[in-house]
Parts: sequence; structure tokens; C-alpha cells
Amino acid sequence: MKITHDILTNTASAQLKNRTIAINEGKLSDNTLNEKINKQQKKFANDIYHKDEHIPKNQSTYERPLGITAHKSESELLDKMTNTISFGELPKKLSQLRPKYESFLKELEILSPSLAQKDWGFSINSDDKLVVSGDITDEEKSYLEDKLNADKDVVSLVKELPDILIKGQEYDRGYDGKGKYWGKYDVTQENFKDNIDIKALLDSSYGPNAKAFDNGFDIFSYQENLRSQLASKAEVKYAY
Repeated sequence: MKITHDILTNTASAQLKNRTIAINEGKLSDNTLNEKINKQQKKFANDIYHKDEHIPKNQSTYERPLGITAHKSESELLDKMTNTISFGELPKKLSQLRPKYESFLKELEILSPSLAQKDWGFSINSDDKLVVSGDITDEEKSYLEDKLNADKDVVSLVKELPDILIKGQEYDRGYDGKGKYWGKYDVTQENFKDNIDIKALLDSSYGPNAKAFDNGFDIFSYQENLRSQLASKAEVKYAY
């Protein structure tokens, strides 16, 4: 079965409703779910392409192969964007990273409990090195970076994230290089570390809707966090 934007949204809606019980038991109520879902659907509705807005030029700004060819319709590209960023590859990769992240935090709480409670984040630079940011000392940053980069499994998973996000952005930009949703923001391999806090994305996945999903990944909170990070830090370079 072909996975489309509508199917993913409807599936998420059904899954949330089927797994819902009263709020005081840690799950979402039907009214709360409907509000969440309706809000999410309205956001996606605002991102639908219009034929008079995308003029094929048979060009792509992404330097790596994407498989965007002239026969792909704009709706197909929107579905690809959804399957890449909103519900697909990117949250799946973050979900795979979570067990490693949880183990790292548990170890940090033992080795340096005070540091574990501080406000810090991490990302990855163009040399595939994890870099730490936040309101901590340079010594603490170096300590965390050494610990993170020493875990080859963490590095292997994290270094895929920029490629996935940038690929999804190119789908949003279609053929004319302009985006209405994720693709309007300028994110590159070089500036990814300045625009995306991976720790914040991971933390958001444990949001209030987490228990409503089989894998415990709050897809809605993740989307909100990613949207907020891009809106506050990334340049809107490719908007109409």
C-alpha cells in the first residue's frame, strides 16, 4: 500500500483514538486528542502545494542524489516530505537513537549528577563530530563531547540526521527551489549544528502524547519542537 500524507495523518489519528483513556490515567481524552489532531491537520493543510506556485525548472539545490525527477507530481513530493520529516525517516532515526541517549543520561547521572541537571544540548558538525552547547563551562562541554563521540553507535545514528532533514526539505521545495513548510528554512551540513539541537528533539519525543503511541515517541511534540527550532534559529531563505 502506498503511504501518503493523508494515510499517515489518518493512521496517526486512529492510533491515538484507539489507545486513549482518561487524562487522569496518563492518556489523552477524546476531546484533547481531537484538538491535537485537528490542529495538526490544519498545519499540514497550509502546506499543500498549488500548481500555480511551483514551476518546474528541472533543477535541484541539493548536492546529493535525491531521485527527484520530472515525472514526480507535486503531491507525490509532498508525500515524500511527510514520509521523510513529519512522520517518517527523521523521527524513526531519532527513535532508534533514544535507547542510546537514555543510557548516556543514566551514566551521566552516576558520574556527574550536577552536570546531568544542567541545561545543555548537542548537535553534529560537518566533520561528523558531536558538539555540545548550553550554559555550561568549556571543561564540561569538552567532557560531554568526549563521552558522546566515544560512542560509535551514537555517532553513526546522529550523522544521518542532517542528510535526512535536508533531503526532506528539498522535497518541499519541489522544482522551483521554493518551500512553504520545512523547505523554506536554510539548513546545510555546515550550519546544522547552529540550527538543530538534537538533544531537544529527543527530549520532546517524551512529551504528553508519548503513551498514546506504540513506540512511546510523541510525534506531535517532536514536530512542534523541530518547527520551533527552525523558526527561531534558521534563516528563511527559500520561502515564496
